[in-house]
Amino acid sequence: MLQSFRESIGRYVAVAILALIAVTFVFFGVDFSLTGTTFAAKVNGTDIPIFTFEQELQQQQSQYQQLYRIELTEDLRLEFRRNVLDQLVRTEALTQRAAEAGYTVSDQRLGDTIRAFTAFQVGGQFSMEVYRATLSGQGLTPAGFEALQRRQLALQELQGGIIDTTFLTPAEFRRYIGLVNERREVAYALFSVDDFLDQIEITDDAVTEHHAANGALYMSEETVDLEYIELSRASIAAEVDTSDDALRRYYEEQQDRFATNEERRVRHILITLGEGGSDEARARADAALERASGGEDFAALAAELSDDAGTSGQGGDLGWIARGTLEGPFEDALFAMQVDEISEVVESDFGYHVLRLDEVRAGDVQTFDEVRDELRTQYQDERAETLFFDRANQLADLAFDAYDALATVATEMGLPLQTAMAFPRNGDLSLFENSAPVVQAAFDAERLSSGTNSELVELADDHVVVLRVTAHEIPAPQPLEAVAEEIRAELARRAAEGLVAEAADAFMDAVELGAEDQAATEEHGGRWTVPMWTERASPDVPTEILAVAFGLGQPAAGSPIRELAPLANGNRAVLSLSAVEPGEPEAIPREARDERQRELAEQAAGLELSNYVEGVVDRATVRIPDEILNPQFF
Repeated sequence: MLQSFRESIGRYVAVAILALIAVTFVFFGVDFSLTGTTFAAKVNGTDIPIFTFEQELQQQQSQYQQLYRIELTEDLRLEFRRNVLDQLVRTEALTQRAAEAGYTVSDQRLGDTIRAFTAFQVGGQFSMEVYRATLSGQGLTPAGFEALQRRQLALQELQGGIIDTTFLTPAEFRRYIGLVNERREVAYALFSVDDFLDQIEITDDAVTEHHAANGALYMSEETVDLEYIELSRASIAAEVDTSDDALRRYYEEQQDRFATNEERRVRHILITLGEGGSDEARARADAALERASGGEDFAALAAELSDDAGTSGQGGDLGWIARGTLEGPFEDALFAMQVDEISEVVESDFGYHVLRLDEVRAGDVQTFDEVRDELRTQYQDERAETLFFDRANQLADLAFDAYDALATVATEMGLPLQTAMAFPRNGDLSLFENSAPVVQAAFDAERLSSGTNSELVELADDHVVVLRVTAHEIPAPQPLEAVAEEIRAELARRAAEGLVAEAADAFMDAVELGAEDQAATEEHGGRWTVPMWTERASPDVPTEILAVAFGLGQPAAGSPIRELAPLANGNRAVLSLSAVEPGEPEAIPREARDERQRELAEQAAGLELSNYVEGVVDRATVRIPDEILNPQFF
């Protein structure tokens, strides 16, 4: 969205140009050839080109910034560099290993894979023309694309070979189910801090003494007072005129969007240029035209003569084609034909074609009344977006001009000047759902010291603010009266936690001397939970208790194992484990059991593959220039 702001004409053009230079420097750096480096890494003597590394690095950094909407720190940029290098080294090492192991991809498999790409199909069938045109539009050649696909398929075969040889024995699966579905009979005494708080009294002197010794722990939060102006597309949408007159004008302007273009179903015979060159190919095309014009079945001729492997098996059928799908003489000839007509020979970049038009499907235009509701939604959205971008640019310009005041900007924009008092450094989700960019702008060192207006702060693609700091409160020790009750509660809880620990120890001593569990629990201020069968993820038992219970051994009959289990909230439990029951595969429905077995086999295969990859990389000789990992421009 900010790109749209930068496209506007104004003083920000110079800023945008400088930003572009900076981005180029960050992503691509200086020319590494000046430092003597001509590669990003070497794997067993094979170069990974710098261009490949930089291209992948730029893509991953851009995706991260778009997702999290933050600027990359120096540490994060270095981490990205290391991760991308690691990925490229792994891929190169595996590619070399696949070649050494004899994993090859046949032309047939490569062709089948490419023909399955929907991007290269017309009417569900592969089209050589679309294939080449699509690759050309992406700056790729068929040879380069096919080499890349061949490499990827070889890697898939290598990985598939490793995964296919990984297996799980019935004994391993039974042991897995025995552990994962194991049940344990557990009872426990719980001693809660809250139940002991009423026994604690914290004196004022204790509070004062603690504050004097630990004042640095009770600092006020760093905050700023803000003035800000907020602009969103949602608020603008309500202002859009959606009367019938406005919608009719829009309908006339956008009528093509509500029209179905004429489509033509065509068959072709393609003759490509072979070793004999253009003259031979043209002669073959003329011969095909003569036979087709003489009445021979066109589909049979396409199957016999066409060099388009993707359509010859379907009688040369290219499916339904609308104007603009294919360019140049091919399309011109197609849309000049009559149904059942056979064209003259048509030359294109792919060779020579003979066409036969099978059917024509006329276009249609939906009426205004048919699309009124759709029009209203589309028009309101588009108009609101346009107004939003225009007003956002205006807001940015006015805030820049006003420098360190927003009141005049709000008046000129007709928007309210809003305030936020004591906005904290960790943000305020009740005020800004996406607080991170506001925090970044508000606590910018220069803005804190100067009080100047911010640039546009993007909260979402269609939601921005400009802001200025009117006051800044730095962290400072809070006076005793402000934190006395907090300290009192903290000291009380600490003391209660001590009583809880004493009660739990006393309970364990009592039951070891023969006291009955429930009576001893109640005597020492706890709560007893009777024995129950639990699983590893039982929701009714605290996770700390489950973790301890399932970490214990098998108890002897009639002799439960008792163990202390501290809880994260300061509470303590003493559990009693009386029995263990392993899981049984037969207790699981067959469908669920089979699914579990498949999942476990996939996990085992994944681990095997991960270990294999690590081994391949560890055995490889890898060299990475230091200036690639730690470039000077950082």
